[in-house]
Amino acid sequence: MLMRLFEPSDYDRSLRRRRLMGFGLLAVGLTGIICYLLLIHDSEVLSDYARGFYLGAASGITLGSVFLIVRAQILLTNPEARKKAKIQEQDEREKAITAMAFQFAGIFTYFAAVASMFVLVAVSKPAALAIFAVIVVYSVTWPLANLYLSKKL
Repeated sequence: MLMRLFEPSDYDRSLRRRRLMGFGLLAVGLTGIICYLLLIHDSEVLSDYARGFYLGAASGITLGSVFLIVRAQILLTNPEARKKAKIQEQDEREKAITAMAFQFAGIFTYFAAVASMFVLVAVSKPAALAIFAVIVVYSVTWPLANLYLSKKL
């Protein structure tokens, strides 16, 4: 379902979906900021690091969503910019570069996570289990995506 969200067959529809996704992310970011202000800001239970993480993550998601909404809106309202962006996104060379970059980043992240487990097992069992969960999610997601794409393409 998520892969079909940005399918480039109908570029205008894809841009509208991206804008909608941006509004969804904006809601998540604003929820995080509201939770920080109302629940976490004055919390004695959480460390300064945890409170900073909440504020930073919520702010980053909010700013990223605003960027996504503005970019999609500009492309929807400006035919020249939309045409240029569509050509760039559908260029075979750009697609190959993007696919290779994602492949390298995924492989690197996977092996870095496995290597970090050697350190984390000795230092923190909960952190090691969190990294292990990430490895499991990646290991399950990759074959499912491969199966989906093999039937789709």
